Amino acid sequence: MRLAFAGTPEFAATVLRGLLEAGHEIGMVISQPDAPRGRGRRKTPPPVAALAREAGLPLLQPPEISGAAAEISRHDVLVVAAYGQILRPDTLYAARHGAYNVHASLLPAYRGAAPIERAIMNGERETGVTIIRMDEGLDTGPIALQRRIPIPPEMTGGELADALARLGAEAIVEVLERLQNGTLNLTEQDSERATYAPRITPGDQEIDWSRSAREVHDRVRALAPHIGARARHPEVEGPIKIWRTRVHREVGRPMGVGEIRTEEGRIFVGCGEGVVEVLELQLPGGRRLGAGEFLRGHRLGGALRV
Repeated sequence: MRLAFAGTPEFAATVLRGLLEAGHEIGMVISQPDAPRGRGRRKTPPPVAALAREAGLPLLQPPEISGAAAEISRHDVLVVAAYGQILRPDTLYAARHGAYNVHASLLPAYRGAAPIERAIMNGERETGVTIIRMDEGLDTGPIALQRRIPIPPEMTGGELADALARLGAEAIVEVLERLQNGTLNLTEQDSERATYAPRITPGDQEIDWSRSAREVHDRVRALAPHIGARARHPEVEGPIKIWRTRVHREVGRPMGVGEIRTEEGRIFVGCGEGVVEVLELQLPGGRRLGAGEFLRGHRLGGALRV
């Protein structure tokens, strides 16, 4: 079968790479336009576009994917993975067999833009990938295949995204094989069991130290290594990014909520229940530093804002 592929970030690039390694014919790739990135704000292609160019695949980067409907119609299937736009009906149904999406959750749980981060923030111990035949709803289409994976208690959002991308690549290859040989069965989702994973907002990044140490730690690891959880200190202008933490039940005398204690190159912060050790952090305009290196150049006392 001849495939069109739509995707943008590294997650999607891993899926595309899996399709290429499985020998699928990719007739065209659609990705978001190049955008300014990094400190120099140089225009940079998203990972899927970069891979398509490297592999010599036909590439489109339209502002709106609906502009590519005519080209998609010349393909058997449109495979979608984290493309970043809502697909309109003229695009959804353009390919002969429609569009199939690689979604990073066990649908109908965590429909939406941030299923990986939300699953970790909520302390889930298991997640997975779901391949759906897309319809006009938000991740509501019938299920073609699901694969499960555990979430270890220290796994970050970035690590889980990498694992789910590899699993998603395997799953979509299996679905396409079943579709081609006529053995693919679809199962409707139970919408009464649906939960949602909206896009991460600046408010989601803020750490509430009145929460338990486990909840604080889950927020930090969910947003690492790219987004970053944020703490506020009365003597620091702007947010302090917290990149890595560890959960402790208690450290010596009881600590107040948000209270900071430093000892022997280590940073501890009191929570509503328990204590977190801050292992890596970043001041506004600075670089990421381990706790020991940070304390050699900075003082941090008092309490973080709740």
